[in-house]
Amino acid sequence: MKKFVVVATILALALGMIWMAGCGKKETTIETPEGKVKVTEEGGEVTYETEEGEGKYKVTEEEPSEEDLGAPVYPDAEYVEGSGGTVSGSSEEGEFTTSGAEYRTGDDFNKVVGWYKDKLGEPMYIDTTANEASWMLSISEKEVVVVTVTQEEGGVSISIGRMKGEM
Repeated sequence: MKKFVVVATILALALGMIWMAGCGKKETTIETPEGKVKVTEEGGEVTYETEEGEGKYKVTEEEPSEEDLGAPVYPDAEYVEGSGGTVSGSSEEGEFTTSGAEYRTGDDFNKVVGWYKDKLGEPMYIDTTANEASWMLSISEKEVVVVTVTQEEGGVSISIGRMKGEM
């Protein structure tokens, strides 16, 4: 739990620092109940140092590819600008990559769910009342892909996320 709190704090801070970043190197120290975390951001890469070790993260805000996402994108679905990106990093535990994006289509919910059933198999979860379906694909012990299809006003939202590596 301690590691999770520290990593979550660092990722939140890292994203904030990168989005607000101009030029140059930025450095700050955060004090948590678990100890101090020194965070340095330079050129879109964040390095953190704790008593337990050091880690590095790089964030890109571009639309991830289907290969990055680990699942197909519904045909003619449009990428929701600013909804996606990739975080890659390394620490004492190893390397990891997390990618995610949201897409929208005007197609019918059942048509989109049917397309994903053909590609991914039966969803892990489907709520016909809320018009939401989710697939959680455990590719390996160290890789998980989640696809969620949700009916929304004016269309269907498709969220795809992938976590790979040592988390």
